Amino acid sequence: MFKIPVISIIVSTYNSEEFIEGKIKDLLAQTIFEQTEIIIVNSGSLQSEEEIVKKYLNNYSNIKYIRTENRESIYGAWNRGIKMARGQFITNANTDDRLKNNAFEILSNYLLTNPEIAVVYADQYVTSVPNQPFEETKSDSKAIAYKSPDYNYFYQLDRGLVFSQPMWRAKLHFEDNIWYDENYEICGDYDFQLKVSQNYKMHHIPDLLGTFYLSPGKKNKSHNNLDAVIKERQKISEPYIRNYIYRMENDFLQKIISDEFNEYIKIPIPLFYIWKRSNLFLNPDLVYNKYYYTIEFAYFFSILTFIKLGYKNHALKLANRFLRYSNSDRIYSERSKLLK
Repeated sequence: MFKIPVISIIVSTYNSEEFIEGKIKDLLAQTIFEQTEIIIVNSGSLQSEEEIVKKYLNNYSNIKYIRTENRESIYGAWNRGIKMARGQFITNANTDDRLKNNAFEILSNYLLTNPEIAVVYADQYVTSVPNQPFEETKSDSKAIAYKSPDYNYFYQLDRGLVFSQPMWRAKLHFEDNIWYDENYEICGDYDFQLKVSQNYKMHHIPDLLGTFYLSPGKKNKSHNNLDAVIKERQKISEPYIRNYIYRMENDFLQKIISDEFNEYIKIPIPLFYIWKRSNLFLNPDLVYNKYYYTIEFAYFFSILTFIKLGYKNHALKLANRFLRYSNSDRIYSERSKLLK
């Protein structure tokens, strides 16, 4: 009789026949595979993943398989898989990504020994070679080592800090009723993490534990339409930014603008982009040692803060300056309110 697993691994597949067998073999190679269960959700794929998966079902009692007739969003598929999960911890496993063979052991051990942490995440290599195992990516000179920032809630208001292979506690779903919002197409994981971080801590392990496959043709949904990614991310974060500003003391907010955003809102926007690029080019370590905010976030946060402080003319000037060079639905909306 198979024991209750420590980790439930959710694998969503749609037209990923090219990757699914490599994904399964990658999971089988995990040092604590016997303590896991794999739940594969075939979301109405038009390819032959089912034939490949069936080869493993008879040999491994801890591999489960579901198929839906119609295609559903990745977040719908994850929710479906999670509802079947029995593990103490949950992780998602994209079919085209790969793992260091002890990644699950490291992530789960951290959660086991740090009960105050709800979500843990690590660093990843980015590769454009399909089905490249972790050890090969590690020695590939063309692969990029992407190092995530340490967790900081304020940073998270700007954009997601967690890359594609986190692990989290199952109780977030079954006790706290936090699920993936299936209305989002690209940034539902960012929405989930913001919900979690309202009551729980998250932690970054500064170790490269996996690979992220970036298709040379930009077939990754999160990379083939960056405008859509940005709009969805901004829509998700807006209420959290407003709530943060509402809760913070005015002196603290003024300090953020002067300490964190001064260089963003004082330097003309085109020159800021040139300055930022040149700094990163001259000193690549800055990518890892200093958190750079997106300029839209710096302006939006500053505009809302100036409105709260009663400096509406300052807010309007910032909105006009930003919109002269770039678009932002939420900054445009704030300017419209100020002009009434």
